[in-house]
Amino acid sequence: MVDAYSNLSDVRVGNFPWCLKVRVIRLWVVKSNLISGQENSIELVLLDEKGCKIHATVRRHLIPLFKAVIIEGEVYTLSAFSVVDAYGLCRPTRHPCRLFFHSTTILEKMVCRAIKMNGLSLVDIGQINSHSCDSNYLVDFMGVMTGISSQNEFLKDGQRVKMIVVEISDHRGFCHVVLFGEIVDYLVQMMTTLDGGLPVVVIQFAKIRFFRGRVLLQNIQNLTRMLFNPPVDESVLLGRRLSKMRGGPAMTVPLIGPPVKPSVVDDFLRLYPKKTIAELKSTSDDGPFIVSGVVDGLVIGEDWWYPSCRCSKRLIINAGYYYCRGCSKHVFEFVPRFRVKIHVTDGIDDAMFVLSDDDVRYLTRTKCSIQLSSSKVLEGINPPSALMKIEGLKLLFKIVMVSSLNPIYKGAFKVSRVCLDPDIFNAFSLKGTRHTPAKQVYRPVMSEVVYPSGLIEEINQHGEYLSNKRLAGSFDNTLGEEIADHHKRSRDC
Repeated sequence: MVDAYSNLSDVRVGNFPWCLKVRVIRLWVVKSNLISGQENSIELVLLDEKGCKIHATVRRHLIPLFKAVIIEGEVYTLSAFSVVDAYGLCRPTRHPCRLFFHSTTILEKMVCRAIKMNGLSLVDIGQINSHSCDSNYLVDFMGVMTGISSQNEFLKDGQRVKMIVVEISDHRGFCHVVLFGEIVDYLVQMMTTLDGGLPVVVIQFAKIRFFRGRVLLQNIQNLTRMLFNPPVDESVLLGRRLSKMRGGPAMTVPLIGPPVKPSVVDDFLRLYPKKTIAELKSTSDDGPFIVSGVVDGLVIGEDWWYPSCRCSKRLIINAGYYYCRGCSKHVFEFVPRFRVKIHVTDGIDDAMFVLSDDDVRYLTRTKCSIQLSSSKVLEGINPPSALMKIEGLKLLFKIVMVSSLNPIYKGAFKVSRVCLDPDIFNAFSLKGTRHTPAKQVYRPVMSEVVYPSGLIEEINQHGEYLSNKRLAGSFDNTLGEEIADHHKRSRDC
C-alpha cells in the first residue's frame, strides 16, 4: 500500500509518478454524433480528500478495459496515467489539467469515508448573473425553486426533444435553467414526490449561457445532476428558512412562461378552424388555420436557406459582416437554417407556403448544414435533392395569419407546423367541416409561432416579471445576511 498519495492540486503536466486516491463523483459516456450507438469516450470527474476535482478521460479503444471496472461513487487508487492541459467548452472542473487513462493505468478499488460524495463547489446566483458571455466552466449552485414552465418539445435532428425551464432563487436574485432531454423526465418525476412547499434544489455541472443579453443556465446531456432537498449544510439552512418566504412552506411552485404546446391531434383536429386555400386567400382574420393540401413543388429561384445567429435570429449584412439584431453585434460564425417556399394545391386552388427549419428537417430527416456541404449546392445551381422528397407529400398545414408578419412572407403563407400522420390526415378528411370549430378554441402565444429557441426568450420575459414581483418580499434581509455569512464562513474554512 502507498504511504502517501499525491494531492490533485499538485498535479501538473509532465512525466511524474503520480499516485492518487480519488472518488468518482460523476461518470458519463460520450456517444458519436456520426455513428449510431458508438461510444467515443468515458468521462470522469474525480475528487480527493482536500476537495480538489479534476477531469479524466478513457478513450474509445480503452472503454472495454475500464467500463466494467469504474463505478460512479466508488473510491480508487489511480496511477500510471498521462496529464495534459485542460481544454473544452464545457469543463466540469477548474483544474488546469486533465487526465487520460492508458492500457497500463492501474486502478484499484478501496474504501475511504474521508472523501465527500458530491464534491459541490457552490456559487451564488449573483456570481452567475454577473457573466457577460458564455462560460467554459460548468458551475454548481443552489437555491429555492420559485417557478417552473410547462413542458415543451422541439425538433433536433428529426427527433423530438423535451424541454422545461425552472426558476431558481437565492438571496442574490434568480436565474432561469433550461433543461433538455432525459433530465426533464427526472424533474417531472421528482415534482410528483414532493410533499409541498418550495423545494431546495442543487444543480451540479450546469453551463452558463449568455443569450440575447441575459444569462441562462443549461444542462449538459448525461452530465448535469439535479438534487432535491439534499442533506448538505447549505441546503439544510435554506430549508429551515423557507418559512421566511411569503406563502410559507405550504406554497406550491408557481407556473411561469406560456402554456404547454397543444398535441398534434389537438392542433390539427380540435382547436383551429379548417379552411380551403381559396378561403385562406380571402380571409382578413388573424390566427392559426388548418389547411389540407399536396406539395406541388418548390418555388424556383427562391433561396432555400438563410444564415442565422446562435440565438436563431436571421443575420443581415452590415459593413461587410454578418450582424445579429437580436444580439446587437457582429458575428463571424453562422448556423445555416432551412426556409423553403413551396407550391401547395388542394385540387381547386393553389398558394405559396413557407416552411421553417423545424418543419423541413421533420419532413426530410436532414440538417441544412449537411446539405450545404455539397459544392454544387454552394454554387446555388439547384436545391439539394433531399428537398425534392417534399414534392408530392399530402400534408396538413397549420397556417399563421398575422397582420404584422415579417415582410419576407408577403405573397406567401407562413407555416408554423406540419402533420404527416396518415391517421390524423384521414380523420381530418372524413370528419368534414363538423370536426373543426368555426372559431378558435385555443389562442396560442407567439412562442408557438416562432422557432423553438424563441420559446426560451418568451419564457424568460414572462418569468422575469413574476420573479421580480415575488422576490421583492420573499427573502427578508435577515435571511440574506445569514446565508451570506454562512457562505463566507464555508469559504474561510
